Amino acid sequence: MGLNRMKAAADWFYRTVFKDEAICPRAVKKPEPLPPALRTARGLERLDHENWQSRESLFLEQGRLLAAYEDDYDFRGSSQHYYTTYQSLTDPELRGYFSWRTKVRRGEVRKAPLSFAFLYVYELLNQIGVPSPEDGFRRLCGFNEAYGELDSVLPLYVGRWLPDYVIYYGLDPILLSGSCQVVFDQSIAVLENIQDRAPDQVAAAVKNLAPKWLGRSKFYAAHTEEMDAVTVSILRKMSGHYATRCKKTMVEQYFGLRCPQPVYLFDAAVFCDPLRRRDYTYTLNEGTVYSCHNGVWSVNRCTARPQPNRKLDALMKTIDSVMREETGDSHPVKAEVETKWILKLIRDEVQALLRKKQEAEGKKVVIDYSRLTQIRLDAAETQEKLIVEEEAELPEATLPVPPPAVSEASASEISGPAAPADSSLSPEEYRLLQCLLYGGDTGWVQAEGYLLSVLVDGVNEKMYDAFSDTVLDGTPQLIEDYIDDLKEMVRP
Repeated sequence: MGLNRMKAAADWFYRTVFKDEAICPRAVKKPEPLPPALRTARGLERLDHENWQSRESLFLEQGRLLAAYEDDYDFRGSSQHYYTTYQSLTDPELRGYFSWRTKVRRGEVRKAPLSFAFLYVYELLNQIGVPSPEDGFRRLCGFNEAYGELDSVLPLYVGRWLPDYVIYYGLDPILLSGSCQVVFDQSIAVLENIQDRAPDQVAAAVKNLAPKWLGRSKFYAAHTEEMDAVTVSILRKMSGHYATRCKKTMVEQYFGLRCPQPVYLFDAAVFCDPLRRRDYTYTLNEGTVYSCHNGVWSVNRCTARPQPNRKLDALMKTIDSVMREETGDSHPVKAEVETKWILKLIRDEVQALLRKKQEAEGKKVVIDYSRLTQIRLDAAETQEKLIVEEEAELPEATLPVPPPAVSEASASEISGPAAPADSSLSPEEYRLLQCLLYGGDTGWVQAEGYLLSVLVDGVNEKMYDAFSDTVLDGTPQLIEDYIDDLKEMVRP
């Protein structure tokens, strides 16, 4: 009886609580149909193996088909793809891209997914939607500048592709006149033909290749003409020495060999080789020639990278050092080149320049026009005296009374130990360095009413030209690397 009751209760539970119900199908939004032009482009995406085509060739074919297409689709999603092509975009992304491109072509450049910006650049690189390579170059530069203000990533790539664009499409090399690589290659070409180049061309090439020391040297800024003349003469003689006595030329010693090197145009871009270059040569400048043989590109240039050359910069600092030494400059710097024949050559050239300068100074006739008025007055006075019948009596001249002499001891007591005549340091700064270098007491600084920090700043500022660094820290303590050099400048 109890068993039947439990069975009846179970039947009732399953009949009333658990019932079979139909599952309602989820509402699926029907995709919006693509415009006819985009449907046609999608139809080119063949997936079967018999009609296989490369990703680049498909991109070029679709791009030419959609070169003039415009859209006004309201796309508010995101898009992130690498090496973006039309095929890699979803249908909404594809319509969103063409709507954005339509505004860009009308001059309205707005922030968009970075994939859109790169896709537009790829179109320009492959001459999609542009009438000529010249027009494509202008559009590429304009878009790079405008979109670069919205996103700093794109210009890093476009800056690499612009020279490739000029080379591939054979545009005027003057379009790349400001490129770092072009300036570097042209400067090396000047040094390779240094014997036939004008001095100003050689000096400009040196500044391009070794700008670090020359850019911060105050001595060079004050003696630019003389140092440029010495540098040109030295480099010409060094070039002749290397050419006749060494296996490598001067340029090869400093910048490496000139040889063909493989190059990959439009690296990291979707590029389809629309001109099908196979055998082609492009001369960018006298030092750089690009060649294409059977579709493989190479460039003939020096192996050095376009960056400041350390060896040439050390040579410029050494020339600066010798010139300071020979002219008695009060801020010496340490020479970095130790090759004996180069040091002798530098010293001989500097001394020859100074001799010519002294000879020119001796032959120079200086006319002080400011004294002409006084000369006329003196002449008139002399003439008047000569025509007077009786010579006028002149009053006796009184001798000036010399000032009272001050003994050396008293002068020393007043001013303290004096700095040498060729030092730019004040007596107090010089005295502070003496104490720090030779273990003296610096208690006099506060006792005599000076601020220690002011004296330290003065020493660092005046020693900067010599060391290109501070020689005292805020403690103050001497920088250990400069102690020996300072002892040569500051005596006990």
